[in-house]
Amino acid sequence: MFVKLAIYYFSLHYWDFASVKSVRKMQLRKFRRIFEYAKKHSKFYRDLYGDHGVLDLKIRSWADIEKVPVINKAIIRKYSTRDFMTCDINKSINIHSTSGSTGEPFQIAYSKYEDYSSHVRLTKNLMSFGYRPFKKLALLSRYEPGHKFEVEDDIRGISVLQKKLKLFPKEVISIFEPIDVIIEKLQKMNPYILWSTPSFIHLLAIELEKQNQRLNIPICFLMAETISYDQMDLFKKRVCIDIADVYGSMESPSVGFSKNSIDYKKIVVNSSLTEVVNHREMNGSRVGDIIVTNLINKTMPFIRYDLGDYVGVLDDETFPTKKIGRVFGRFEDILYFGSDSSLSFHQTYQLFHDFHEIEQYKFLQLPNGEIVLQLRVKSDTDKAEVGKKAIEIWDEKFSGVPLKVEFKDKFEIDKKTGKFKVLEKIKA
Repeated sequence: MFVKLAIYYFSLHYWDFASVKSVRKMQLRKFRRIFEYAKKHSKFYRDLYGDHGVLDLKIRSWADIEKVPVINKAIIRKYSTRDFMTCDINKSINIHSTSGSTGEPFQIAYSKYEDYSSHVRLTKNLMSFGYRPFKKLALLSRYEPGHKFEVEDDIRGISVLQKKLKLFPKEVISIFEPIDVIIEKLQKMNPYILWSTPSFIHLLAIELEKQNQRLNIPICFLMAETISYDQMDLFKKRVCIDIADVYGSMESPSVGFSKNSIDYKKIVVNSSLTEVVNHREMNGSRVGDIIVTNLINKTMPFIRYDLGDYVGVLDDETFPTKKIGRVFGRFEDILYFGSDSSLSFHQTYQLFHDFHEIEQYKFLQLPNGEIVLQLRVKSDTDKAEVGKKAIEIWDEKFSGVPLKVEFKDKFEIDKKTGKFKVLEKIKA
């Protein structure tokens, strides 16, 4: 597989340099293949396309693509993972949960090659920033120090390069470490890349500003959330020189990247076919809804999938094939409590994504600063036991910080944005 992924890496360069016209022709062929494959091997797509009268549709043009029905998270949650898949689950399949930004994650299947191709896309992007395999990467995340990813164990070539030639060095710093300890570790480590979410880089930058310090790390690699102009200025002032920002989701990883800008994302065109529909004016900007087809994942296809975000419409001949405008996704939210405690979405995911009795959750911070955890649980669940377990999990990471647990029959979606926020501050 190492050789196969290396060939894929070089193919990314070919697609990058191809004209928009050439890319669209190649994407049309890829879309045709995955459309035909999905309707033949996936029960979900066979039923969906039959219900919409497109089971016999022949994809010969982009107009034909627009006849294919759009799917979204709400539709997916009505079906099992197996209904979506085009094959049986076996040892060559990796199963992931979505990030659960709605507090209601679902599972996604990839072959190992399809899964690890996203690492190749990330590596290629970082190489454009001057990263080389001998330079150190620091991962500030929910993982504990010493953590190894599946790709490092599964692909012998990578493990050999790490052990024998000391390539691809990385160190993991837990997000649950005190912020002063994190700063001290980064100062000693002196990494070329700091990989994390905007939420944690924001916490880091605020503390550095309080201490009137700067880390001067060459690259901050950001993922999972949208950033603002003010955040970018703060990060570059206190943490890093350059900012690489990736946009995507577990359903379609690494859709696009940007460098030192939030006004655009360059699309990885051989892996993601992007459409921007429903153009409209919003808050003085021309925007549209982004629809993505994952051109890589044949194991559990995502064809014309509504990511639930809206993006800027660009007056650019490469839009939306090679470039999309600013992503107006879920902006990072951080709840602050006590003198030195804070809670971000990334932490809530680590705490509760494996809590199977819970179907959905939400954290509220009341005007008096009190933290409330609202839960929607399975009908046959003992609420008292769930509440007790939730507090025990909370106390392991935030000992001494009071938490109130409430149970809800359902959660309302924000009518203005169409989104659900896991973290929300209630104003007085």
